[in-house]
Amino acid sequence: YFSLGNRTDAYTTVAIHIASFDEYRRPIIRHLSEAKLGHWDGDVRILASKSLHNLVELDPTYIADVVMPRLLKKCTDDNLAVRHGAILGCAEIVLAIGKMRDETDSTGDISMKDETANALADLVSEIEKARLYRGRGGEMMRSAVCRFIECLSLARLPLTVKQQVKLLDSLDVCLKHPNEEVQEAAAAALSSLTRSYFPVGPNGPSDRLQKRVVDKYVDIVRTEDNPAAARGYALALGRLPKKLLAPSAHVLDRILRTLADAAKINSKVGDEGDAETRRNAILSIVGVCEEVGITTASDNVEMSSNVVSLRKINMTTAFDALLASMEDYNTDRRGDVGSWCRIAAMNGLVSLTLMAVAADDQVDDDVSRYFDQRLCVMVIGALLKQLSEKLDNVRLCAGSCLEKLLLNKAPSLPFVPRRAVLEEALGVASISYTERNHVNWANPAVTFPMVMKAACIDELFEYIISGLVISVGGLTESVTKAATSAMLDWTRGSKGPG
Repeated sequence: YFSLGNRTDAYTTVAIHIASFDEYRRPIIRHLSEAKLGHWDGDVRILASKSLHNLVELDPTYIADVVMPRLLKKCTDDNLAVRHGAILGCAEIVLAIGKMRDETDSTGDISMKDETANALADLVSEIEKARLYRGRGGEMMRSAVCRFIECLSLARLPLTVKQQVKLLDSLDVCLKHPNEEVQEAAAAALSSLTRSYFPVGPNGPSDRLQKRVVDKYVDIVRTEDNPAAARGYALALGRLPKKLLAPSAHVLDRILRTLADAAKINSKVGDEGDAETRRNAILSIVGVCEEVGITTASDNVEMSSNVVSLRKINMTTAFDALLASMEDYNTDRRGDVGSWCRIAAMNGLVSLTLMAVAADDQVDDDVSRYFDQRLCVMVIGALLKQLSEKLDNVRLCAGSCLEKLLLNKAPSLPFVPRRAVLEEALGVASISYTERNHVNWANPAVTFPMVMKAACIDELFEYIISGLVISVGGLTESVTKAATSAMLDWTRGSKGPG
């Protein structure tokens, strides 16, 4: 029972072990491909496809020559469960075959027949011709097709230019779909598709490619009135490869400025603010910076002639956008939707800070530095303010981010005001991040007294108090009690004699 009670483990570990015995291998493969991929439960279909992915290396010829053609015929079946499972199965098998080909650096026994490869390349077109996105289950089908495109791209299946563009068109339609899961799947597929295909020359991407992808996405984020489209394309900009994001300083500046404008607290999509667009813009700012990276003169890395790296002005744009988003307290009928932006901004600040500090270690003069004392106080202060606030998940994220920054040793964060006092207050002194027994930052009774110990640091005082004041006036009794108690205890303790 303990081996099979966990369904995920049964499909992805136990089944693979049993299939290592010859007499059980093909019966298991047949059962997964013929029964489980058509199961009524969507989670079982997903697990069956992952199990088949792991089984490919045990019998690649049988799966490629027998199982795959059978699944391809089912991809346009009238039954939703059957066609959904078949698409997922084809996707995972193609990915596994591609991985094996890369690892062995040969096509020998693990190549597919030409007609199978051609059918895979045209599968998305066949699905769209049959109008299988319509009606019940359309969203499920879109997600499955996006996963199929992602796996096809990762496996680098040979495609004509026309087929590549057709897949890109399909993803563009999914990017503006109102369902968030479909958008996320489309963005992941776009990342793989644009990296595996659409090569660029020594002078960067062609005008046609630049207009088709980057210029189109930027214009939609700037001008679109449809919230779903703005969200999807804002997310997509952060998943593009360096060859499209940074062919020139002008293109990179335009992308970052567009995302920074979309992330502004008062930005509008149509006539109303849209929290998801702001959040996706923040995620993409960080994604673009991480993808492009900072290359300093002392790195001795020969930069490709068709890409540029981040400059100081780009990092300033990114830091300013994220710090501004830390003040996003917009609400709608769903509650404090601004917290989604604050959480994304906190995680982004950690990534950008560590990137900037690592680059500064290679720079000798202060003028060229990406990170300075003023910026450090603003980042630490903004995180401490969120650590003092009323939402549990926001405090949890802020505490985790502060731990990462203060405990990171390579590179170590410079310019922290009264570092020893701050580390002592937060209980992170003299230990490494890996040794840390994580404090439950979501618990206000634990967190607020710790934060108030750091209120004696003049540079951070205002940030901490402004956060705690929000918690004192909160609606949740446990948060209000803990905040009031921590503030009163600190007030009594800080009184002078007499």
